[in-house]
Amino acid sequence: MSKQNDRALRIYNEVLELDRLHYGLWQPDDELTIDNLKIAQERYESLLIDSIPNGVNSVLDVGCGTGIMSKRLIAEGYDVEGLSPDNNQQKLFTESLDVPFHHCIFEDFQPQKKYDCLIMSESAQYINLEKFFPAVNNALKANGHLIVCDYFVKNDASGILAKSGHNLENFLTRAKSAGFTIVQEKDITADVTKTLDIAKNFADKLFLAADIGTEKIRAKHPHLLRFLQWYFRKKIEKSKEQLALIDSVAFAENKSYNFFVFQSGA
Repeated sequence: MSKQNDRALRIYNEVLELDRLHYGLWQPDDELTIDNLKIAQERYESLLIDSIPNGVNSVLDVGCGTGIMSKRLIAEGYDVEGLSPDNNQQKLFTESLDVPFHHCIFEDFQPQKKYDCLIMSESAQYINLEKFFPAVNNALKANGHLIVCDYFVKNDASGILAKSGHNLENFLTRAKSAGFTIVQEKDITADVTKTLDIAKNFADKLFLAADIGTEKIRAKHPHLLRFLQWYFRKKIEKSKEQLALIDSVAFAENKSYNFFVFQSGA
């Protein structure tokens, strides 16, 4: 992952004090607070862990984040290993867990053993789709399970929201071609988008604070303000475009957040 991803992890972990990096699973009446976000993230994690099929022992946590879910898996009795190319994730994971960690992108992973189950919590979107299922089959036992919880792009998606995530129809077509069948599935889009709303509230407060903080400068030096707006116009335009990424309505129109349990037929 890039340095930008490393910085994003530090903001989540050090500024917002979030140990988990995924959207979370909200209930309709939950208020938009950081405490409720933490609860929603624990609920999301429980969905994945509770859905692990019977008979699974070895689990590879692909894109393991800070290692919180791996800790829960170990506490449940699973034989767990972590994988991530992110430097900060490697640091946080290895400092808190005494289990194998693989510092690489999943497509380059050369497993020394086959796993009963692979779990991908918002990490599937970063894996090259052409290499995705061959790499899964390379790491998974025959008749093993793949759990994917992530957002996907709809066929009619447009704009910046169409640029991140795999196309859902294409992903499922490739899964079927690779010999995977869906054991369990659920569209949880409506249950995750409150995380975007809380991010939007946070961004609005930052913009308001910046607006208040520059009131005197804008009043005394309007010409300087106009120059700065012109000079930084590309960055300002890009920032406005990025706000679409935390628009929950636009997200639901362009993306689908899905939970899948696949079983390999190999």
